[in-house]
Amino acid sequence: MKRVSWHVLPPAVVCLVCLLAGCGRSHPTHFYSLSASASAEAVAAGPCLSLGIGPVEFPAYLDRSQMVTRSGANRMHLGEFDQWIEPLRDNFQRILMEDLAGLVCAKPLVSHPWPVGGTPDRQVAIQVSRFDGTLGQEVVLRASWTVLNADGKALAWRTADLHEPTSGPDFAALAAAQSRLVAKFAGQVAASLREQDVR
Repeated sequence: MKRVSWHVLPPAVVCLVCLLAGCGRSHPTHFYSLSASASAEAVAAGPCLSLGIGPVEFPAYLDRSQMVTRSGANRMHLGEFDQWIEPLRDNFQRILMEDLAGLVCAKPLVSHPWPVGGTPDRQVAIQVSRFDGTLGQEVVLRASWTVLNADGKALAWRTADLHEPTSGPDFAALAAAQSRLVAKFAGQVAASLREQDVR
């Protein structure tokens, strides 16, 4: 059989063949996670109270694996190939607890739902209304939280509107900036707990 030379094929045909040859390939998916702060403050010695974190509520638009960014006041973008390694709400709660462990004396420090038969001396219920950002610009965390005692009585209610610039234009920089926001939020939660004599 006679071979067909690429040089005699029309350019449009050559382009079509090249496109079809690449159809089986796809971009690799990158996975990200929040990280705890490496610069935790020293916790004062003394008696500790048990502390429970949760429930933590997240808005529905963040209930997905793709990382959510903004490209305008009313336009959102989903990172199809840039995703969280675990549900963002769970990741947020776990990293918040790690950050708090270095800021308050809480033994034990547990997440909601509590272990069977145990009720913490203090509880922090959290409602997040926004946790996203714009690539290459900044990330935003808006949340409210309530400190409750073992009987479910509210001792304090606070809100936070935190902003953090990103250090680069990619999703890795976005996740790092969001991690710093969680650390800032942990600092505010810790302050509200110390007001209730949780040391």
